[in-house]
Amino acid sequence: MYKKLLFIAAFVSLLSSCVSQKELTYMQNNEDSTIEADSTGVYKLSRSNYRIQVNDILNISISSYDEKASNIFNTNSDRGSFQVNDAVIYTRGSSVDDEGNIRLPVIGIVHVEGLVIDEVRKAITTELHKYFKKDAVYLKVILAGVRFSIIGEVNRPGKYVIYQNQVNIFEAIASAGDITFVGDRHKVQLIRQLPEGVKVIDLDLTNIDVVGSDYYFVQPNDIINIRPLRAKSWGIGTEGWTSMLAVLSLISSTFLIIANVNSLSR
Repeated sequence: MYKKLLFIAAFVSLLSSCVSQKELTYMQNNEDSTIEADSTGVYKLSRSNYRIQVNDILNISISSYDEKASNIFNTNSDRGSFQVNDAVIYTRGSSVDDEGNIRLPVIGIVHVEGLVIDEVRKAITTELHKYFKKDAVYLKVILAGVRFSIIGEVNRPGKYVIYQNQVNIFEAIASAGDITFVGDRHKVQLIRQLPEGVKVIDLDLTNIDVVGSDYYFVQPNDIINIRPLRAKSWGIGTEGWTSMLAVLSLISSTFLIIANVNSLSR
């Protein structure tokens, strides 16, 4: 009787502790999926223009046919330098201060908080035209990469920057070495900083619907939190073999206790 009960308990424990393939597979077409591809198999993305916030860093380049004018505006340019890292970008980029302003040579203060990149470009251009003819200068404005943090059940948690105009949630997770076997892909927590506060969103990365989400693209200063599956909180191994060893160890210990109790009762 004891053997049957122990076998059943071990079998149920083993089944519950193993992480199934369904838990590990991204972007599945589940029964509750609502997004649909068009006739060419393309899913429509939800894009939104990012609005500049305090502490963002802008990479601003102003050039002119007048070399002296170019040198005035680009005293911190990277010409001749092949090593670009976070420290270089921080010191040479234009950081948005607590009042939402950036400071540029000659032009002075320009308010950029709440503007999209195109609006920042127009605001700076308007100031430039006070000193130069319309076609005398060329202006380039971009975000100095997309900076974000990943914490929790990933292989390499930490702070990251990807030097692209936009980064999706899967690219961000890939930069951290992917989610571990015991990371919950169904409820990935995205913590987004907004001018009015912080917003927390749960994303199901196993569902194809995430492609059409307003939060598919990561924004600067986002925090991605990968929470553990229940198997991790129970202390169960990440793989079936590890779990089986744990169960077998439990069974052997139980049998040993029962045998000792029986021997004492005789």
